[in-house]
Amino acid sequence: MRLPLPEPMLAGTRFVLRPWESGDAASLAVAWSDPEMRRWLPVPEPGDLSAAAAWIAGEADRRHAGQALDLVAVEPVDDLAGGLGADPMGRSGNGSAAKGQAGADVLGEVGLSAFDPERGAAMIGWWIAEPHRRQGIATEIVRLLTTWALGPQLGLKILVAEVEPANPGSLAVAMAAGYQEVGRRDDGRLVMAAVAATGAVIGSGRRV
Repeated sequence: MRLPLPEPMLAGTRFVLRPWESGDAASLAVAWSDPEMRRWLPVPEPGDLSAAAAWIAGEADRRHAGQALDLVAVEPVDDLAGGLGADPMGRSGNGSAAKGQAGADVLGEVGLSAFDPERGAAMIGWWIAEPHRRQGIATEIVRLLTTWALGPQLGLKILVAEVEPANPGSLAVAMAAGYQEVGRRDDGRLVMAAVAATGAVIGSGRRV
């Protein structure tokens, strides 16, 4: 299952979502060094420049193998088709051609993994770099990728986010992006889900 990239590129009011590029390695290494990032996410050890470059170099292989789709949020570079006021859904003539410059300031990441083709399911995860938190960027990137992934281009039926109860920021992001609690893991993590408009209703309160 080769995973496609969003076409046109997904764009918010302050960012574009594009694949990671080699010029982003330094910014990724800085993000990985953040104690809050290390508290909540499985960051490589050591999460240095070399590790960041190696992870980015494997992005295309992971996507082509159907393992993961990782997109980085960066500030856009104006193109002829539009500018910073781009429509977040990337509709024609509203800035969807804006590009994210390699090596630009990394705002955060959102990605899909753990694909289950039989169920039409995948997991979604995200993070925001420390200087850009509490600005609504996380909610916007999660909402954008969720809408795209549950739409006709990728055609998934359900996306699942696992959130630590002690991380109220991520819980608020998931809820604001349309996810609802459907259960808890044995380790206490909340299981949040978003379903396609045509999907089955997901029950609540069950352990998964």
